[in-house]
Amino acid sequence: MGKKNANGAGSIYQRKDGRWEGIAYVLTADGTHKRRSVYGKTWDEAHDKLTKLKAESQSGLPISTSKMSLGEFLTDWLANVARLKVRPATYAAYESLVRNYLAPGLGKNKLARLTARDIRAFLTATARTCQCCAQGKDKARPEKKRRCCALGECCESYPSDRTVRFLLVLLRAALEHAVREDELPRNVAKNVELSMGTKREIEPLTVKEGRQLLAAARGDRLWAAYELAVRIGLRRGEVLGLRWKDVDLADGSVTIRQTIQRVGGELLIAAPKTQRSARRIALPAECVTALRARRAQQRGDRLAAGERWKGGGNDLVFTTKHGTPIEPRNLNRAFTLLCDKAGVRRVRFHDLRHTCASLLHEKGADARMIMEVLGHSSIRVTMDIYTFVRLDSQRSAFDRVGDALRDGNGPDDDDGPSGALVAV
Repeated sequence: MGKKNANGAGSIYQRKDGRWEGIAYVLTADGTHKRRSVYGKTWDEAHDKLTKLKAESQSGLPISTSKMSLGEFLTDWLANVARLKVRPATYAAYESLVRNYLAPGLGKNKLARLTARDIRAFLTATARTCQCCAQGKDKARPEKKRRCCALGECCESYPSDRTVRFLLVLLRAALEHAVREDELPRNVAKNVELSMGTKREIEPLTVKEGRQLLAAARGDRLWAAYELAVRIGLRRGEVLGLRWKDVDLADGSVTIRQTIQRVGGELLIAAPKTQRSARRIALPAECVTALRARRAQQRGDRLAAGERWKGGGNDLVFTTKHGTPIEPRNLNRAFTLLCDKAGVRRVRFHDLRHTCASLLHEKGADARMIMEVLGHSSIRVTMDIYTFVRLDSQRSAFDRVGDALRDGNGPDDDDGPSGALVAV
């Protein structure tokens, strides 16, 4: 027979399946009081859980009453929130992470009962799990082409630190929406911290390498694309999405209004990455020269193609010989070949953007101007990620400090007698 608590303290009774259930009215995320149940194998276990539940409620901490699983919530969030807020490429990345990682790993957990410990354990396990095994990638190949996990030879295809961190970022964003919608009282993912992990080393091209690269690019069909990437830091999608109507060669300026991305097997024209990414930039003389050459080249392509010209009304600056948009991956391949031709290190096309920022920084451009050129929404992003201080620049700065200390001609000469350093 079940034991009853005093009025207002809830009640505990034994169910037909033998478990004990505690019931109490608690404060929920929407500000109302609703019945909430806890369960235990014994009366004492149910009583302890009920006491904790009541204490949280009485302290003003709302309790979630949602019965959805995390998997159900994420499916709804992707379809009705994320799809409307983020760019197609970003949505595709979100959907892939949910389908391949979050749904299999945490999807069955009840949204209301998800804890920081659950999330931390999931991320730790994911970082140590071969995703070729977990997702059946090798098994999905035709039998004759299977080469690792499906044959019992694990390829140890572990997710990168960046992927694991992005899973946490995605969870935080989704659960924050649940908090705003009063489905959760708090975002437990915010309590999860990960170790620093490893960061990909970025070393932009030096001035010499940039000079070699652009010299080798002269005469190349994509010469102007490389000039725009190195000199004004355009992203790959911004380069490929550039239209002639957005280029003013007489005024020497370019306006970024769209990008081209491949998403889900389809080339899409999309808005710039952020509001600040839609921007107007002055064109260096070298970019104007390269763009004039590109326009003449495209006119020649159109004449040579005749009826085979498929450019239609896309007005794109960079197209194939038949007027169609250039595949982003094809630009990457062409750039790798150009690096080899120029005799410079193989870097990503995106690293030309880092090169632009670092060169501007080294040549005295202020952070605000660099931020405007690159179209960043935050000056912190510009300084933390896109400006790289080379060793030779550090040495030059140290030499100037050394000269000042030796000669006594520094700006703070009056800090001690005769400009000498004073020990403290």
